[in-house]
Amino acid sequence: MSRKIYTKYKDVVEYLGFKQLDVYRVESEGRTVDIIRIMDPMTGKVGVVNLGAAREALSMSEFLENVVKGAEEAGLPVNERRVATLKERFSNKP
Repeated sequence: MSRKIYTKYKDVVEYLGFKQLDVYRVESEGRTVDIIRIMDPMTGKVGVVNLGAAREALSMSEFLENVVKGAEEAGLPVNERRVATLKERFSNKP
């Protein structure tokens, strides 16, 4: 697949204030799952986020929810204002 397709997912991670380190695609229980590692540049803390599906199988809203949930579970700070802005953007798209 084209790298351009995945840029929008990385943009969401970066808008939330994280750096996307890498993405792993693995088979889990017979289905393809993406796992991303994100880092908070302020603290240097790294978190692992299991998306539960391949990125392209998720809507942007679902992707955002999974990243926020994973970041919170990893103890990374999440800027709620930026989350709200992204939710609003994604809800306005057809």
